[in-house]
Amino acid sequence: MREQLLTLLSLAALLCCCTEKTTPPSAPARVTPPHDYIVLVHSELGMHCTGFDFTYCCVLPPYNSVLAQVIRTDRNSGPHVLEPDPVDPEVLRDGERRLKLSYTHEDAQGRPNTHSEHKKMVYWGADYEGQTLASQEFRHLYVYADLAGGNPGGTSENAKKLRLGESFPIKVDRGPTNQHLSRGFLRNSGPRGTVVFTDSPAMENVPIMLTMPDTWEALGLPLTPFNDYVTSMFFLEESDVRPFQRAIVTVVDAESGAPLRDSAGEPVSGFGVNAIDVPACDRCHAGPNANGATYQKYLTEFGFWRDQLQTGEWFARLKAAAISILEIHDAKHGTNFTARYPAGGTLTTRLGHDSVRCQDCHADNVIGVLTSRRIGAVPAKYRGPRFEVLNPDPNRIIPPLTEAIHGLHQRLRALPDSLGYSGACQGCHPAHRDDGQLAGFPISSDATNPNPYAASDNRDAAGGCFLGRDVHSNLRRDEDVPTPSHLNTVGQWLRDNVMRAADGTPRGLTCTHCHSLLSRELYTADHLTDAVRGQGTTLRDKSLPGIAAALGIDEQTLIHDHLDARVPLRGPDVDSGVVRLWDRRAQSIAPIALLRADASGKAPLLTVPDIDGDRSAQIASTDPLSGAAGLVVAYDAATDGKEYWLAAGEPHCADCHTPPFVESEGGAAFPIDQPGKYALMRFSTGHAHIHCQGCHSSSHGLQPVTPNVDTGTYAQAAANNPDGSHGPLKCAACHTVNGAGVPVVLAGKRYRDRPLENDFDLAVEYAHTLR
Repeated sequence: MREQLLTLLSLAALLCCCTEKTTPPSAPARVTPPHDYIVLVHSELGMHCTGFDFTYCCVLPPYNSVLAQVIRTDRNSGPHVLEPDPVDPEVLRDGERRLKLSYTHEDAQGRPNTHSEHKKMVYWGADYEGQTLASQEFRHLYVYADLAGGNPGGTSENAKKLRLGESFPIKVDRGPTNQHLSRGFLRNSGPRGTVVFTDSPAMENVPIMLTMPDTWEALGLPLTPFNDYVTSMFFLEESDVRPFQRAIVTVVDAESGAPLRDSAGEPVSGFGVNAIDVPACDRCHAGPNANGATYQKYLTEFGFWRDQLQTGEWFARLKAAAISILEIHDAKHGTNFTARYPAGGTLTTRLGHDSVRCQDCHADNVIGVLTSRRIGAVPAKYRGPRFEVLNPDPNRIIPPLTEAIHGLHQRLRALPDSLGYSGACQGCHPAHRDDGQLAGFPISSDATNPNPYAASDNRDAAGGCFLGRDVHSNLRRDEDVPTPSHLNTVGQWLRDNVMRAADGTPRGLTCTHCHSLLSRELYTADHLTDAVRGQGTTLRDKSLPGIAAALGIDEQTLIHDHLDARVPLRGPDVDSGVVRLWDRRAQSIAPIALLRADASGKAPLLTVPDIDGDRSAQIASTDPLSGAAGLVVAYDAATDGKEYWLAAGEPHCADCHTPPFVESEGGAAFPIDQPGKYALMRFSTGHAHIHCQGCHSSSHGLQPVTPNVDTGTYAQAAANNPDGSHGPLKCAACHTVNGAGVPVVLAGKRYRDRPLENDFDLAVEYAHTLR
């Protein structure tokens, strides 16, 4: 297998679909890679937003990861992906040389970011059930023997479940696998990847793959967007946010710790962006925009911090916003989170009780909580005097957290621009930048004008987590990638009708062009026999009228509701294609698997009760369209989180791009993805098992990005491409190439009955077939 991978790597071009045009054969001769080694660094999502003060509530815990691979290039007898030591997961081997990967973080200005708790975060200091919130946040995840999904006893006994944070205490400034925020060494995930277990409504021991196989990783780090010069979070201001922190990985000698130096005498290292932002809840919830004249506790909270304790205004606004959210939740849902507020005046809490952990009631696939409570199972300590009145059905399942938050805000605060595109995604998630400037922010705290782009185009906002940053929304992308985009009919329609104005001016996509009803429908219809070549049953190769006919709708409905959805210019959004993406109560949910049936053929066959009396459904096939015998089960039956944040509910490159410029086939990370369908990009690899995000950077920040918004990702590929271009990586980063930019090892070879030698675009396409 190793020889096969080496052969693939020597034949391929380290690059994906966005590259420059073929250089004529008369161009200068060979170009060798600029470095002896390349360290590819990325994270799972390219964006992550969470708070840094968890004393009142935790909607989403801190969780940033560093993922890496190391390649020895053609300049140094390569190319070759360095492999892990078979015994020590922190050691990688380069011949007889034993090496390690140290890592740290810094901001765009080079200022260190090496700690979080106390000065920049309160997470371990937040009380929760007699312990710290940090120690309990991941308690639903467990292992039996290792972090590779091992269960040598084949058990489901609760007493043998080693829970993260309990059996393995999480130390301060460390992630759930106890790797430090910015100190230590990356570990290799091994041949099976990093896998933990969780429970679902239907079964125990549901595997959750946190990282792909053979990835160097530091998982779930409690990163903040603030550098180490911060003296106290009390005095942080919004302009201090630097969302695109740089993860720097350095290759060092395993024994001495000295940096490995290349043939030029330079330390071997690489960097990638680890994005972490603070949601803009305060823009509405720290003022009358969300509270009106009805909810007033936020004013008390703001006054306590700003006037009595003399903290910074932004910190006081964030505290006020948290109280506003809890007070409104109490009023709408009958809870009692603020019933005793204000109970004291300490840093720990003014609620009079522990921090509120949203996933105690709401399922949330993104952190592996697959079970929601039913109304009747909500603990008495969370119930206010009107709880039963507002929630009369004790059997009602509480909606997943994603649906509850996105659905509500999309209905009430769609923030339409003049074209009807929703600005709510970018406004909340939000849109801070490397320069710290707040001009052009897509949501305002001014209650009289919360939507600054109502009369214009929200794609003109100054940039942030996706809009105005990612290549699909980078208005300057043509400066770096004047290239064919390899689009199917969906992608062509978006290119011609959305990504450019009538006068040809670049415009870019919005969040809702990727996160769309159509994306879900394309995934549901797939049953692929060869995902890389797009073979099998699929709608992705059909015309728009053909897709519409297969879905039972007309073409105009497909376009205006499922593909290019707009929201009302005024009033609530009650039925647009955007709000329906986040409210799936009346929608059919894609099937996830086939279950073994009992003798009646109508009910799932359950396991015999284990020692705890628990029984689980039994999977007959992870491919629900395989035709095998069994009961088809939908995502919402398998997880109360439905398919949110799983492959069935997320966008794919394959939605718009033609094969082979698509993700890998799913199934390896089931139930996150499925056989016969496309995996998520973060679980996809290219030739020689190089991560797709290693060459393109992470989703939401795909290269080339807008330079002044995300300076780190903009500089990342330029550090390795010989021509200094800003991404994705080109063949010459790892290979010796000819004047056309094609690896010289492809001389005399053909693909699709055409010579590869002087056709750069064809060579790139060929590289994408080598999986």
